[in-house]
This record gives sequence, structure tokens and C-alpha cells, in this order.
Amino acid sequence: MSTIPTETGIPACAALCAAIDAKRGVNRRIFLSAATIAAVTTLLEACGGGEVTGPTGTEGTPIPPATGGALIVTLASFPTLASVGGIARVDGGSGSPTALVRTGASTFVALSMICTHAGTTVNISGSGFLCPNHGAQYASDGSWVGGQRTTSLSVFTSNFNASAGTVTISRP
Repeated sequence: MSTIPTETGIPACAALCAAIDAKRGVNRRIFLSAATIAAVTTLLEACGGGEVTGPTGTEGTPIPPATGGALIVTLASFPTLASVGGIARVDGGSGSPTALVRTGASTFVALSMICTHAGTTVNISGSGFLCPNHGAQYASDGSWVGGQRTTSLSVFTSNFNASAGTVTISRP
């Protein structure tokens, strides 16, 4: 059985092409190897580029949200939160991915944006959330509503301070 060279810095596809060139032809084993590498690469790219932001769990097992401490959100910084139904990612792109949803004139729901199926950061999609890797769909309150079967997103405690125009989110 021949092996594919794996020189440092040369991708597996380039190494396979070098092996094909060295043999001056394509036999069944080389063809199947090339097809397998191409299929796996395509699958990984289709699954969100492999961006996993948390630990992997088994189906139906909730992934606890990453810790992050208190987060104070100034509502004026997020125009989408000016109206009921507005959703915004409020963690500034660092730390534990956190969303805030305005559910009423003075009520909010704070959610972990970590998919409970496999730990991927979910995207805001319309009036809810969507996991880009597995297709799990969540309502604006974090409850699972379709796609990959999983549990609801984790809800954080939030406190609205109307006079300051802020919401304090307590993340475990």
C-alpha cells in the first residue's frame, strides 16, 4: 500500500497531486483517495468552516454557556433594541456570545448565543436565531422551534435600568 507524502506546509490535496504525477497515471486507489479528500473538504466548508466556539456535546445534552460575568448594555448603542422585537448581539464580539431581545417597553430577554447541540455560535436570523452548522432554529425567547433537534438556548438574568438606559446581564 502506498502512502501519500505529507511534507510540512503542503496541503493534503497538493501531496496527493504530487503522488498522482509521480505515478504518471491514476489508478483506482489514487482516484478514490482524491475524491475522498475533496468530499471531506467540501463537507467541512459546508458545516460553517468548522467554527466551533464551545465544547461539543451529544445530541440532546445541553452545552453550558461560557462564563463571562456581568455585562452592562447601553441601549442607545444598539438601534435595533429601540423597538419591541429588536435583537442584537451585545457582547462586543468578545467573551461569551450574548444576545439581548427587547420583549416589551421595559422588558428584555438575555440569551447565550451558543447552540446547545454542538457549541457553535448561532446567528441572529429574522426574529430569532439559526445555528449555521446544524440548522437548529430558535425563537426570539431562545426556545427551540425547528431544525436539528436540541434544547433551548440558555437564558441569563437581566435587569433594566430605565433612568440610565441600560440593561445589566448576569452571565454565570
